[in-house]
Amino acid sequence: MTLTSEKSEQFTGLILLTGEDAPGLANALFESLSPFAVSIIDIDQIIINKRLILTVHIALNPAHQSAIEADLEALASAQNVDIASVFSYSPSITARPQLQKVLITSTKLHPRYLAAVTSCIKTLGGNIEDINRNGVDPVEIVLHVSVVDATVLTNSLQQIPAEVGTTIAVG
Repeated sequence: MTLTSEKSEQFTGLILLTGEDAPGLANALFESLSPFAVSIIDIDQIIINKRLILTVHIALNPAHQSAIEADLEALASAQNVDIASVFSYSPSITARPQLQKVLITSTKLHPRYLAAVTSCIKTLGGNIEDINRNGVDPVEIVLHVSVVDATVLTNSLQQIPAEVGTTIAVG
């Protein structure tokens, strides 16, 4: 892996694997990366309606880019998935900021309510770092928000008109 200390940059690749979810897809991706001097920087996976979205951010030696791309193409063909990758020099990863957890529970979650919540976060200068669904009936969504004080966020979110069957909490 290449790290240029004067610029605090490293050569990285961002890999996006999408397709119909099936056992062993993550394993197949990691097996294809295993022969290389690669380090996993970040990873995230979601499955929605039996569709997989897997992203992996890696640090690597720039000399391995072509070989990794070829192996990823072969993997995509063999597993019947789509794989896209982007390689570049990027700043070294820093620690994640402290996150506030916003929990939305609703019997019928409408996009206008999420628009109001995300608009409030944007107005406060916050950033949504992660969104997850934790429950189905009722729907339970968790937003992890950075750059906003919990008290300020709570007070601002309380100003959003309530929706029937919907609650919101910061914790």
